[in-house]
Amino acid sequence: MEAPVADNITHITIHCSDSAFGDVAIIRRWHTDKPPKGRGWADIGYHFVVMNGCRAHAGQYRQDDDGRIEYGRPLNAVGAHVAGHNKNNLGVCLIGVRTFTPRQITAALKYVRILMVSFDVPLEHVKGHYEYDSGKTCPNLDMDWFRRLISGDEPLPQERIG
Repeated sequence: MEAPVADNITHITIHCSDSAFGDVAIIRRWHTDKPPKGRGWADIGYHFVVMNGCRAHAGQYRQDDDGRIEYGRPLNAVGAHVAGHNKNNLGVCLIGVRTFTPRQITAALKYVRILMVSFDVPLEHVKGHYEYDSGKTCPNLDMDWFRRLISGDEPLPQERIG
């Protein structure tokens, strides 16, 4: 029997939801509903979702939800977020399309750092979805910049990103 994914994490992949709003419950519906409305998967594809403050509608911002991290797929389950690269790879999804809030980016950075230390994941194994699939733009942010933020070589953003 194969060891649970949480015992041998080697990569962390950053994604975006490609929606201006959302949370784990909404993404779970998008991923688990049967086609044509959903993908028909067993669960949400990501292990973590970093919210942008707009849970149900893009215009309904709640500061308490900005930067909130919700748990998606269990850590002992292989994700469904990077075709051909899901094994031993945690998926972290930022709610947003091309714009992300400073609180959201800061929360994502802190949590990714915790995951890196917890699972001994090197910085070069923190990647954006597009770095596996050149046909993708997800997470729609510069991953070299994001890795510089993780390493502390760049100041945290003070304004919306994107």
